[in-house]
Amino acid sequence: LDLLVWPETVYPTTFGAPKSEAGAAFDREIAAFALASGVPLVFGAYDVEDGDEFNAAVFLEPDPLVAGRVGFDTYRKAWLFPLTERVPAWLDSPRLHERFPWLGNWQAGAGAHAMPLSLPRGRQLRVAPLICYDTLDAGLARAAVQQGADLIVTLSNDSWFASGGGPRLHLMHAAFRSIETRRPQIRATNTGISAVID
Repeated sequence: LDLLVWPETVYPTTFGAPKSEAGAAFDREIAAFALASGVPLVFGAYDVEDGDEFNAAVFLEPDPLVAGRVGFDTYRKAWLFPLTERVPAWLDSPRLHERFPWLGNWQAGAGAHAMPLSLPRGRQLRVAPLICYDTLDAGLARAAVQQGADLIVTLSNDSWFASGGGPRLHLMHAAFRSIETRRPQIRATNTGISAVID
């Protein structure tokens, strides 16, 4: 195994900036798992900076230079799903959040990024991460490939599709990112359709 990929929001809190001792223990447990497996792990979590929260993909990998240590980096989702992840500024208010507590207040990430990963046996890989709604923006995948990405990794949680053809449609949108960029894709979803696209 060269790479393990888990879906969007599979990690229920921030990674690397724990909000509690239980969160810190959870971070240590996941880091120990990555060390024991010796394989990089990409998974959906949350990120925080200056009080702002982000939907994120964490790239966790055993440090190739220091035994027993893991390194990590994060990609922050660029295209936030309307209302459930982010409310437009013109509509946002405390009264609205009081009436609809499920409305999101995450911030958008900076955009496309080719994330470097160190694979077992000294190999290197550059990954274009996309989280859920990001797959609808062809420009994100294209820009990451222009930065040198070899592989697209898509994390999604399609639970907001209650029924019907939504998960298949979402998969089809993701597949077009591979067609357009001529890059293979690993897609991990916890409630939709996971796939390997070549």
